[in-house]
Amino acid sequence: AQLGYGGYGQVFKATEISNTNIVIALKKSRTPRKIKRTVLQHESRVLQLLQGHVAIPAVYAYGHLDHFEYMAIELLGPSLKDKLNLLDGAGLKVKTVIRIVDQALSALEHVHSKGIVHCDIKPHNFLCALDDDSIIKLVDFGLSKPLLHGPPNQYNPSQERRHITGSVYWASLNSHKGLDLAPRDDLESLAYVVLHLLRGTLPWKPRPRGESQLRSQEIVRIMKSTYTSECLAEGFPHEFGELLTHGRSLEFTQFTNYAKLRREFAELDAKEKSGSSATLEGPFWAACARTPISAISAAALEVDIDLPPEDVKVQFHVNDQGENSYIGWDVDQWDNRQQERDKNLTLTEEQAEELDGCLVSIEEVTD
Repeated sequence: AQLGYGGYGQVFKATEISNTNIVIALKKSRTPRKIKRTVLQHESRVLQLLQGHVAIPAVYAYGHLDHFEYMAIELLGPSLKDKLNLLDGAGLKVKTVIRIVDQALSALEHVHSKGIVHCDIKPHNFLCALDDDSIIKLVDFGLSKPLLHGPPNQYNPSQERRHITGSVYWASLNSHKGLDLAPRDDLESLAYVVLHLLRGTLPWKPRPRGESQLRSQEIVRIMKSTYTSECLAEGFPHEFGELLTHGRSLEFTQFTNYAKLRREFAELDAKEKSGSSATLEGPFWAACARTPISAISAAALEVDIDLPPEDVKVQFHVNDQGENSYIGWDVDQWDNRQQERDKNLTLTEEQAEELDGCLVSIEEVTD
């Protein structure tokens, strides 16, 4: 059964039959054999590097066979995005969001301590554990990269007509500016996720389908720049807004003081528990009342942007995929072939070799 899909390929529910017969999630990506630095191989290595933390899913095996590569990982439940979709635009209770924040901060602390930046923090990439949906795990390390220790590189997304790193709705302001991403950017994206969980929405709505990627990126960037953390957290404990303030204030090479942040949210949790019992009633994923932002009306915010003129000769860079050698019955589903990862965005050869030695090799996949 198909569980999901994305730019990398598709995810299926499968059974590992060679040893334990455990039910797993199997990621499948259309990747020609000639591609050496592949998306799922990179993700499998990063997951192996991160093993040992409760918020990181288990990784079981990886294999690159004819036409496709596969990665077997722990089967998980719905995402935070799925949970919000059930609330009809409402947010979650403060007590629930505090619990999520603590787990997410613990996950990011572990990821960053291992020298990795996730680069795509969003509700879609936090999944609930199957046996306890109050426990969340961080997934999808396809865009992740090693930490850089020198000054960040920068490009101009508008002038160079390039997509930013990550998802437009959740990306940090640094990503919108074309800067290399660092731990601070994962934290800023997490702050947007947390504020979204509280409110059920954010002022920058998903952009129209027909709008160009460049225009969407720039409009969302301007709106994010306009809204302060105080405005976005209006009506909620100040700790939530300070999460965004802290993320935006860090320098490229600075690490977050996770112990301090987690302590502040633990104190907030204790304060909430000692307050009105009404805030503690109901199931973990219960909806709370909608709380619109009053300081600035998103609908009234006029965004006037000046982009380079459209030029049909200037397109977003896409590698030549060559001829599609796959001729299976489902060929129409697999025309999006993965390309070579940038060498600067992958682990060192020494790390890769060591991590590959820890992973079981997938030899065959059957329907």
